[in-house]
Amino acid sequence: MSRKLVAAQVGCGAFAAAQHGPNLTRNKNISKIKWACDISDKNLKNYSEKFKAEKITKSFEEAVTDPEVDIVMIATSHDFHVPIIESAAAHGKHIFCEKPLAMNEEQAYKIIKAVRKNKVKLCVDYMRRMAPALVALKSEWKKHKENPKRQPWRYVDPCRLEKNIVFEEEKCTDFQVRVQDESSSYRLVHLDPFKGGGLIIGEAVHWLDLSSWLFENDRPVEIRAWGSARMRYGIYVVFQSGNTATITFTPNGSFDYPKEQFEIACDGALFRSEFYVENQYYGRPGVERETFKLQRDPCPEIGAQGGFAGFMEKKKKYLNKDENSYKLWETLQANHGYEEIFDGFVDSVLKDTKPPCNELDGFRATLLGELAMKSIMFNQPVPVPVEKWDYYIEL
Repeated sequence: MSRKLVAAQVGCGAFAAAQHGPNLTRNKNISKIKWACDISDKNLKNYSEKFKAEKITKSFEEAVTDPEVDIVMIATSHDFHVPIIESAAAHGKHIFCEKPLAMNEEQAYKIIKAVRKNKVKLCVDYMRRMAPALVALKSEWKKHKENPKRQPWRYVDPCRLEKNIVFEEEKCTDFQVRVQDESSSYRLVHLDPFKGGGLIIGEAVHWLDLSSWLFENDRPVEIRAWGSARMRYGIYVVFQSGNTATITFTPNGSFDYPKEQFEIACDGALFRSEFYVENQYYGRPGVERETFKLQRDPCPEIGAQGGFAGFMEKKKKYLNKDENSYKLWETLQANHGYEEIFDGFVDSVLKDTKPPCNELDGFRATLLGELAMKSIMFNQPVPVPVEKWDYYIEL
C-alpha cells in the first residue's frame, strides 16, 4: 500500500485526545481523520474540533463500515473492544487498540479469530516495549549477557575462583518493576470488575507484556501473585530458563514523584532505568549513563541538563503553575513509546509486516493478568500452560 491512510477514532475521551489525536495528525502517512465516534457529545465536540475530524457519530458501525477508512483507533472502555474489533476486521480495517486487548481469554479468542480470518493488522498499545529508554536498557543487557565484561575491581571469593563454581541461580536474569501511583486519580470505571477489570487487567498487563518482550524467546511457566487484584499487588513470573520478572504496585504513592522504575540484574551487572528519562549501568565497563528526550517538554529552559534530575527540576517548577498535578500528563511527559509504537503500526500496514505488538502479544498479557488474579484468589502459584501461551485457533 503506497497511499496515505484514512483513520476513524472510536472513543474520543481524554486518552484519545492526549495520544491518538496527536499521533494521527503528526504522522505523515495519515491523510485525515474522517470519523470521530463517542457516546459523549462533549468528547465528540472536543476531539473533532481539536483534530479536525470530518464527521462525528455515536455509532461505531457507521465509522468502521465506511469504505474510505483504512485504520480504526480504539480508545473505549475495555468491555467494548470485542464488538468494535470484530466489525472493523470484518470490513477490512486495520486496528490500533488500547490496552488491554481483552479482559479474558474468551474475548481474546474472538478478537484473534476475527483479525486472522479477515487478514488485517492489529496492534495493541503496549507502548513501553517501544520506549527508547527501555529499548536501550534491553540492548545493553543483551550485550552483557552474550559477552559478559566485568569491572576490574569486582571482588570474587578466592575459593570460588579456585573451584570455578557458578550456581544455577547465578546464570539467570532478574527483572524488577517498581510502580507507585496515586489512586485518588483513578476513574471508578477502571475498578469495576466487569467494565474495567481492576488494575491487574487494566494496568499490570503493561509490565507483564514488557516482561514477555524482554525475555522474548523464553516462555513463562509459573506466576505467583499477592495482594489485591483491584489495585495493590505484587506479581512474580518465572520463565522456563529460570529468568524472573517481579512487579510491585502500590496505589498509595504520589504524582510528586515519577511512577515507574525498572532494573535488570544479570551476571554481576545492574541495568537501571529511571522513568524513561535516564538509564544507569553498573558492574561492567563502558557507558555508565544515558539520558533520553521527553515526548513533551513545555519548559526546555528548565532542567536543561536532562536525565532524572532535569526531569524532576522541570516537574517541581512547572507544578507551581497549576494546582492539579494530573494535568501535567498532557503537557510534561517522558517518552513512554506512544509515538514509536503508532508509527510502527502504520509502517506494518503500509509494508505488510508484523505490527510492533500483535494480537497474540496482546492476548498473552491478558493471560498472565488472569493467572495473576487466580493466584491471588487461591493464594498459591499458578502454572502457565503451554497450550495457552502457544495459542492455536482453527479458522
